[in-house]
Amino acid sequence: MTNPQAPGPTAAEITRRYIEDHPSVRDCLGYNIVNFTSLARKIRSETGLANQEAVEVACRRYQRQMRAAPALEARVLEVVKASRLEVRTRVAIVTARNDWDMLGNVLETGRTLLKDRRHLLQLLQGPGALTILCEEDLLEAVLGAVGRRGTIRVNRHLSALTVRSPEVIVETPGVLAFLSSALFRAGINSLELMSVYTDSTFVVGEQDVLHAFEVLSGIVHPASPTEPSD
Repeated sequence: MTNPQAPGPTAAEITRRYIEDHPSVRDCLGYNIVNFTSLARKIRSETGLANQEAVEVACRRYQRQMRAAPALEARVLEVVKASRLEVRTRVAIVTARNDWDMLGNVLETGRTLLKDRRHLLQLLQGPGALTILCEEDLLEAVLGAVGRRGTIRVNRHLSALTVRSPEVIVETPGVLAFLSSALFRAGINSLELMSVYTDSTFVVGEQDVLHAFEVLSGIVHPASPTEPSD
């Protein structure tokens, strides 16, 4: 005897999944600036759902649930506005093979280079490669530690923007996504993103650093509204 086929996802489940996969749609629902008829029609066209009314109901229900939930965005903004923004120019990224012997050489070199704590040298180890972010002044020493065989790629002429946040960022979901989305919406490509404890570092090309600074600075240190003159 065969088991009956499990029912597929409902229209409400598909609609919820669609909204959560599209942060811009979710934002519009949160700000109550969406036309439900048009949104439901768009969701139907992209998901194959047939019932317009069911999709509209699901969208409205999702919005009500958003309003009933704690205001996470307010918590994110509190963390961001309590942060500081720092910029370093003339930095580079070395992508190296993930080799333990080579990593030991880099760490040993780093002990010497970081005697002056003002220097920038960060390592991020992934399953297949090691990313080293450093100032261009340290690049020759880093490449010497990595070796020609260990070097996969070198990116020069970069800048690093670091958002230093209070410790509460560790318990506040969405801060990193909020900052990343701001750069994405501005059309800025982040070549590397490093998050270490309370520091979130975005690495961009030198041609994008001024624009990226304006975007992040506008979030971290928003200008106060100008009082109208009499």
